[in-house]
Amino acid sequence: MAAMEFDEVYEEIRGVLNPGRLKLTSNSIVFKNLRTGKVETITKDEIDAIKWMKRSRGYGLKFITKNDTSLRYDGFKDTDIERLKEFITGNFGKNIETQKMAVNGWNWGKVSFGTGNLAFEVDHKQAFEVPLKNVSNSNKGKNEITLQFHQPEDAKVSLMEIRFYVPPSDVDGDAVEDFHQNVMKGAAVLTAKAGDAICSLSDINCLVPRGRHELRFYPGFFDLHGKSYDYKIPYNQITRGFLLPHKDNRQMYFVLSLDPPVKHGQTRYQYIIFGFKKEEETKVEISLTPEAIQEKYGNNLQKEMKGPYHDIVSRLFRAITEQRITVPGSFTSKSGAKCVSCAYKASAGLLYPLERGFIYITKPPIYIHHDDVASCGFNRSNTATGRTFDFEIQLKSGGSQVFSNIEKEEAKPMSDFLSSKDLRIHAASNWDKKVNYSVDKDRDIYLEHVQNEGQEREDDDDESDDEEEDEDFQGGEEDDDALEYDSNASINSTEDEDEDGNKSPSSPKKRKKIASSSSTSKKEKSDESSKKKSKPKPKESPKKKAPKSKEEVEDDSD
Repeated sequence: MAAMEFDEVYEEIRGVLNPGRLKLTSNSIVFKNLRTGKVETITKDEIDAIKWMKRSRGYGLKFITKNDTSLRYDGFKDTDIERLKEFITGNFGKNIETQKMAVNGWNWGKVSFGTGNLAFEVDHKQAFEVPLKNVSNSNKGKNEITLQFHQPEDAKVSLMEIRFYVPPSDVDGDAVEDFHQNVMKGAAVLTAKAGDAICSLSDINCLVPRGRHELRFYPGFFDLHGKSYDYKIPYNQITRGFLLPHKDNRQMYFVLSLDPPVKHGQTRYQYIIFGFKKEEETKVEISLTPEAIQEKYGNNLQKEMKGPYHDIVSRLFRAITEQRITVPGSFTSKSGAKCVSCAYKASAGLLYPLERGFIYITKPPIYIHHDDVASCGFNRSNTATGRTFDFEIQLKSGGSQVFSNIEKEEAKPMSDFLSSKDLRIHAASNWDKKVNYSVDKDRDIYLEHVQNEGQEREDDDDESDDEEEDEDFQGGEEDDDALEYDSNASINSTEDEDEDGNKSPSSPKKRKKIASSSSTSKKEKSDESSKKKSKPKPKESPKKKAPKSKEEVEDDSD
């Protein structure tokens, strides 16, 4: 047999199965990628070993070369093994080894490195294999190590990372460090020398992740170097950039949105936030020649750049990454700022209503695009003062984000902004139910809230005034007090007031009745005061009763 061809064969490259056509000739193996048109050729002299194994798409064939690389092709049928054995033995002089796979699902085993791969074995059977060229970074901890992988653009689902626990070894040496070094030998990790940097900025204040870092720009990535961690982030991992002024107008925030996020220990950071003082300036020099700068970046960069720190950093990212930098738009708060102070859960921060979304900083940073917003609402705050409100954003995907403790004066500007962006305002459950929320966007909802709350406060004031008058004013008591303490009491007056407040002539009988009632009240008060004075103390022991007199005994007998 001169050649063998297989049409439905797949090659795995960084987690993506690329369909192609595999052809075996007497001297070589040729695979043509149907997606990219790329052709790969391996001569029979380069082949060191050939293995046959069970794969997700039927069976697979792995060719191990003499320079410690391997190529895997999936999509074979179980009936193809006999034909392949006969052809490869006759033309290549090699035997096909059948590799057993561990299918019991255990996650405790041994790791071996070889042929550019990391193999995890359970009971001397291979559970899985990781090509080290797919590894983008390796982070080591106390007893664990984490491998991060390159993310292909055409893969809907891809492996982000895998973590290994490395138990302490009895032999001399650091087992975690040895594991890390073996990975780094074959990993395609972003590396560059300091002299290859386009430019560098030192002692930058980074709020997320917190610390002082050195920022270096390289042709394909930027390096964020800190005391404990070193982040190498490719430019294609940056999805958005924001330049935001602080509410005090003395600070500036520069925010980078990353996908996938960077990892610091067990924490993932989807956003990197730099903090700058507005008056702080710096100077940077580009290491490229003026001709190269003009050719690559045009007029966006110069050989020497000087100005505010936040402006220099934003211009560098804008020119090198070719990503747009978003700044605040038409929204202006009551105090004239481009944001409002608020709180998300237990953390205080700033909410920026932008032209195409909302962004909250600092902990945790949250970005919500207008296309993801189902509706917005203003909710009454649970605080006792009632001077703040909660701003709720309901998402189309389900769930909501609530930003609390916003000053009530900011509701009017925010309501106008939502109306200008055609964002739906929903009825909040804990606002006054008398307000009709099924309104058009031209209606001033906040004004109605304020008017209703003002009416409620007036009603409450009237009710409280009435209650105070009822408690303080009691006709009998005031008459008694007047008769007792006032020399010009109503008993000496010639006119009395009826229940409606109209004065009517007094009669002698009425005066006698009032006088008798006043004397009675005086007597009752004097009796009460005498009882209070004669009341025994609770701690004193009761006195013994005096013996009854002769007259009292006779009264008892009667």
